[in-house]
Amino acid sequence: MSDEQDLQTEETTELDELKAELEKVTDAWKRSAADFENFRKRTTAERAEILQHVKEMTVLKLLPSLQSLEQVLKFAPSDDKYKDWIVGLKATIMQLEKTMEELGVTKVETIGQKFDPTKHEAVAEGEGESGKIIKEIQPGFALNGTVIIPAKVEVGK
Repeated sequence: MSDEQDLQTEETTELDELKAELEKVTDAWKRSAADFENFRKRTTAERAEILQHVKEMTVLKLLPSLQSLEQVLKFAPSDDKYKDWIVGLKATIMQLEKTMEELGVTKVETIGQKFDPTKHEAVAEGEGESGKIIKEIQPGFALNGTVIIPAKVEVGK
């Protein structure tokens, strides 16, 4: 009976050791799985942040060109001999505006709006309702709702 008890005790000890080892390996696996999930989430967030930064840099580099083209259009001659040139310029501006829109850029609303120093830069005063924007001198732009270039405007006094 003693040999049988020793064998049972030995088997029980061995079983307990195997259970402990299994629990240890399972815990290590769960930690590894959690670490991997955290790594995946962090990498996804970093990738999105980098993409947003690249988008902002692209927009900031292209916006001055769009502003310049719009200024050129404002002062374009009305001569018929420049008609085709002006149509081409308008098409180029529209294409660039569409691209900007796809990147999350919107124009800051101006004429008729109440002057807001977070969106507008007053560069002149004119005749009109006090505090209202009466003329847009240069368009402003927002990227995903955040103003990145304020609109230059004339405000009523």
